[in-house]
Amino acid sequence: MTVPADRAIVDSSPPAGAPSSRADAVELPASKTSGQENFPVGSWLLPKRHRPHIATFYRFARAADDIGDDPALPTAEKLARLDALEAGLLHGGPEAAARMRASIAATGVGLVDCRDLLVAFRRDSENRSCRSWDDLIDYCRYSANPVGRYLLRLHGQAESTFPAGDALCTVLQILNHLQDCGDDWRKLHRIYVPIDWIDAAGGIDRFFSPDQASLRRPVLDRCLDLVDAMLDTASTLPGQLTSRPLAAEVSVMLWLARRLAGRLRQGDPILARVALSKPDFACALRPGLSVMAFGARPLDDAALVRMAVFRAKSSFASGMRILPADGRRAIYAVYGFCRQVDDIADSGAAPAEKTADLHAWRDRLDRIFAGPQGANGGGDPLDRELIWAIRRFDLPRAEFDGMLDGMTIDAAAEVRIADRAGLAHYARCVAGTVGVMAVKIFGCPDRASTAFAVAQGEALQLTNILRDVDEDAGLGRLYLPESWLREAGIPTDAPIPTIVADPRIAQVCARLAAEIQPLYAALPGLMPAGTEKRMKAALIMQHSYRRIFEMLQARGYADRSVRPRLSKREKIGILLSVLLK
Repeated sequence: MTVPADRAIVDSSPPAGAPSSRADAVELPASKTSGQENFPVGSWLLPKRHRPHIATFYRFARAADDIGDDPALPTAEKLARLDALEAGLLHGGPEAAARMRASIAATGVGLVDCRDLLVAFRRDSENRSCRSWDDLIDYCRYSANPVGRYLLRLHGQAESTFPAGDALCTVLQILNHLQDCGDDWRKLHRIYVPIDWIDAAGGIDRFFSPDQASLRRPVLDRCLDLVDAMLDTASTLPGQLTSRPLAAEVSVMLWLARRLAGRLRQGDPILARVALSKPDFACALRPGLSVMAFGARPLDDAALVRMAVFRAKSSFASGMRILPADGRRAIYAVYGFCRQVDDIADSGAAPAEKTADLHAWRDRLDRIFAGPQGANGGGDPLDRELIWAIRRFDLPRAEFDGMLDGMTIDAAAEVRIADRAGLAHYARCVAGTVGVMAVKIFGCPDRASTAFAVAQGEALQLTNILRDVDEDAGLGRLYLPESWLREAGIPTDAPIPTIVADPRIAQVCARLAAEIQPLYAALPGLMPAGTEKRMKAALIMQHSYRRIFEMLQARGYADRSVRPRLSKREKIGILLSVLLK
């Protein structure tokens, strides 16, 4: 799609003569070339006729970016040079602007996007950091999204592709910011990681201190969690494009973005640069070449939710995959909901912010349960998939609310459980709710199946708690009942890590194990007769967790340094033992 306003303003003839001496004073030597960028800039996958224009656009953006980032130039001089670049788009001047002006005249696109870029670079010139996530997203609106919109316009794509394109460009920009956060702070005294998150984690000085990796990690991961969600939206872009070469280029960038996000989860950009390798770029060609050869497959809502489930690498994955198509689609939607609210509770946000986000999910559920009309068709793929699942399997609102109740407990600054009844209530909220919805999806909506689901949910959740005592303590959570701790002689007014470090905690863990043992023993008798085939997914989870419980029992609770895990061989064995019965 072209923008007529671009043609209307720009003279159709290219500028004549050499730049003036004033134009020479505007641009700086380029800090890098397109080949040194993290992601492809006008690669050979794109049509040859567009590449010169893309190179011209890149040069304009690079010239403006270098001005905004030059530490030697005073702010007023930076702003004056950026003004000269903008004027050159209309009337001639600096060479980068003059060339872009000629490109705009030839193609009819680019003026709006160049002007938007200059908004971001003026902010950089004033050394404005991002106070919040919303500030960062707004900055990307001007610093990154115009690049994607320019490419989409140049390739004649509809404006309906802009949201997915914006998501991709925002992701690429944020990943670059995370890569460079140390250098941005040291060299420019500029921060593109939300400062309010940094302040909540311990402050700027500690965040950028090399020896504070554990403080930094939750903030970086919180950014990356949101990046992953935006990548799901961006993944729909290739399937929306009518230009196969552009779809191929986008597919390459998506692959590289996911690889870099994964690297940033493993590495610390303050300690060492986290970057893509040459083999990464080689591997990224595969999806691009595939799209060039066969075209891009459009992604529907179900595919997007399924992608999010697979990315989470859930221990429930094998059980979910064996369900019939409708059941699988519904359980993915339920899991997507559970994953999102669990991520809120586990994030590095302040407790008040977590609680507010969970409350927002209750409002979202109001719209979802009102159906497509109440949700305006569902603005999010997960919303639309939940609407479908709720209607298809008559999923009760109370179970969704119960999960939110459990996540609200976890969202507190510190979690402590008063007694065994409180522990049962917590397990019912975070595990029983999922079980009740799952058995309905399995085709077992009767009361006996519901009772079985609640009992199994408690057994599985208590096993999780027993396995993760030390890990939970590091997060400020202690699910062992305080009444049991006092009976064991452990002071409950001590900090949670101190409580867990007390040798007497082993006998409390053993007491919880004694509660779990009969739960597993009772489960076979609680499963209604004749439901075994429909309950195979539940049985896979039951056998998997029971095996983990047996490993915990064999290990003991005094030395908890070894965290039991099922090997791939054990997982396959359990899967086959259930499926072949």
